[in-house]
Amino acid sequence: MKLKLISLAAAGLIASQANAGVVTTDGADIIIKTKGGFEARTADGDYSFKIGGRAMVDYNNYDGVINKVEGKTGSDLFFRRARLEIKGHMKDWKYGLSYNLTDSGSIDQLKTSYTGFGKMANLTIGQQKENFGLDDTGSSKWTAGVERSFVSDAFDTGNNMGIKLHGANDFLTYSLGVFKEDIDSDDNSLDTATTGRVVIRPVYSNGTIFHIGAGYTQRDGEFTDIASRLGVRGGEDKTANKLKAEFTTGAGEEFSAHNIELAFASGPLQIMAEYFDGEVEAPSSVAGSDDIEVDGYYVQASYFLTGENRKYKTSIAAFDKVKPANASGAWEVFARMSEMNTDMGSNISLTGGEDAEVTTLGVNYYMNSNVKFALNYVNTETDAEINGEDDGDAIVGRLQLAF
Repeated sequence: MKLKLISLAAAGLIASQANAGVVTTDGADIIIKTKGGFEARTADGDYSFKIGGRAMVDYNNYDGVINKVEGKTGSDLFFRRARLEIKGHMKDWKYGLSYNLTDSGSIDQLKTSYTGFGKMANLTIGQQKENFGLDDTGSSKWTAGVERSFVSDAFDTGNNMGIKLHGANDFLTYSLGVFKEDIDSDDNSLDTATTGRVVIRPVYSNGTIFHIGAGYTQRDGEFTDIASRLGVRGGEDKTANKLKAEFTTGAGEEFSAHNIELAFASGPLQIMAEYFDGEVEAPSSVAGSDDIEVDGYYVQASYFLTGENRKYKTSIAAFDKVKPANASGAWEVFARMSEMNTDMGSNISLTGGEDAEVTTLGVNYYMNSNVKFALNYVNTETDAEINGEDDGDAIVGRLQLAF
């Protein structure tokens, strides 16, 4: 069915090209851009419409404790993401849709925002990011690593249905929202969530940024564990192991977490770090059960050998797009150290022990603003064996097209 729809759309485009005539408008002049997607906007700036998307093809090769299959080497070539995106605005209203094309398809985001109150008070309704943490708030297209840090992954709040008040200027960015489970979810664990984040920039001028932030999320529902993959996705079958703390009986009804984030950028250098601390309340039905408590951090540094810098968006307080300075492209190197710790307790089982460390080294080549090649080396160590292994290595590669 999807292929038929795509074929019909392609045929329609071809037909329209073959019979194209003069385009007229009874309103303001229209400006059309086709570089990096298709965009149309009125000259007076009141209306806009853009079609874009992303496709990421990943290669994972991993062994040791990273692989669920004992004594084997995991290897897979797969689509990490394939997403179609539509966004635009009509005077004081913005809208956005992104749709995942992989697997059976799902809505990633579907939202509308009212901006008429000014930059410091935007209201967004619909399925959207909750904005918790620097690493997770930034787009997956422009992260330095192929995967975000495994600590960020453990505390990822995802995209959910809700209403969020947010705003930004050069000094301050904030967001506060109330959310429920996302539209296409088959996991009904989340009843409600309240998530907030605030970032200040004591320095934001002449290409130098100093970013300080904090966030908090309170989540009600049914929660059985806190877990994260050990630095590698693991292909379409997701065969990479996790560090996991899990209740052996019952589920907690409350999950809360907070974080602190720091970042510094000046020219081609970028440094960022975050600390997370969270807990799942013990099941009320299990006498003597302890809470699941997990904390962790990462520190990351990247440098552009060709002199570029990663853009920074004050609207979301996160790093963004890379634009090569010349036709030969841009080269970036980066390193990241991540550690996560869990506590053993009554009614809690641990996979991978109480602690794990993940070190990631990588190089990125941005051919242009739309095409990126990435190669990462990942080393993981756990303080307890999984299937007889307590360390492992991985090579992770990505070809990305963003438009």
